[in-house]
Amino acid sequence: MRDPARIDRILEKLRRVWELDNDMRFGQLTYNLFWQMPQTKRVTVKIEGGRDATFRETIDPFHVEDDVFEAFLDRLIEARTMIVTDH
Repeated sequence: MRDPARIDRILEKLRRVWELDNDMRFGQLTYNLFWQMPQTKRVTVKIEGGRDATFRETIDPFHVEDDVFEAFLDRLIEARTMIVTDH
């Protein structure tokens, strides 16, 4: 069973990271965080557009464990690093 105390701990760290770029929307924040993590699975999706289809790389953060995400937040807080949005 996962430690229930992790919830408050992670939320507090997420708040601290969000404050580094508080103009970012929550969805942007979480997407950008998971995009930067090497543990996040990259997937290619097909986007239909009439007769044409394009392929786009996106992420699937489903299997990233909470302790890995928390450690990533710790590194961002320690480095006081802004979130990268170039992807």
